[in-house]
Amino acid sequence: MEMQPGQMAYDRASTVFSPDGRLFQVEYALQAIQMGGTAVAVTYENGVVFVAYRNLPVSQLAESGSIEKSFALDAGLGCVTAGLIADSRVLVDFLRLEAQRYRITFGETIPLALLAGALGTHLQQFTQFGGTRPFAVSLLLGGFTGTKPELIELDPSGATIGWKAYAIGRNRRQVADFMEEKLPEKRDEDAAFRLAVQAVAEGSPTPFPAEALDIAILESGEELRRLPTAEVARRVQGMPFIGTAERAGNRRA
Repeated sequence: MEMQPGQMAYDRASTVFSPDGRLFQVEYALQAIQMGGTAVAVTYENGVVFVAYRNLPVSQLAESGSIEKSFALDAGLGCVTAGLIADSRVLVDFLRLEAQRYRITFGETIPLALLAGALGTHLQQFTQFGGTRPFAVSLLLGGFTGTKPELIELDPSGATIGWKAYAIGRNRRQVADFMEEKLPEKRDEDAAFRLAVQAVAEGSPTPFPAEALDIAILESGEELRRLPTAEVARRVQGMPFIGTAERAGNRRA
């Protein structure tokens, strides 16, 4: 992203548009997300597969499984995030609170579109008022309309877009192009799993170990199921991009 000298003053607040109609603080937040690991989600006939690359801690003392990228929100609702870990946690707490408020009031799971709209409004407010900054997080939010799986992307501007499959984080456009080319019209859980893992590998410049993957599966009416590292290792065994453990300290999700 390049700025002309006369535009520099317009990046000091998230509420000020540049003369060419840009909000630089939102663009900076999107750039911060690009520094995080790749995360993808792929819908299939009965659910949604979430796969995210997590940067492994420098220290061998650290538990890689403690770095969460996928999150359960309520029965039949889950998400995966890319960006700053702390920002992700705040937004996940917001989503869980909204879901529980709806459940207490109406006795059922909140509709995906309603939950995505609430979060989009929340994100947009942080671009509308002074003294705040946008959240440096993008999310892929999964849920169901009836038994049909659906996927919605949200970014720091508060925009919401529905997808069959999509990517956020590092090299997201390259990864999304890969999925668009490879996505089969009909797909079961195994096909969605393999495509999602291959897509994350497409966004990584080097091979990575199985423990670097946070993989979760969401099905209608069920809590999000995060796969244990041993199961991930078994299912990705033999894939060419799986390498040895390389730890790189980075507090971006």
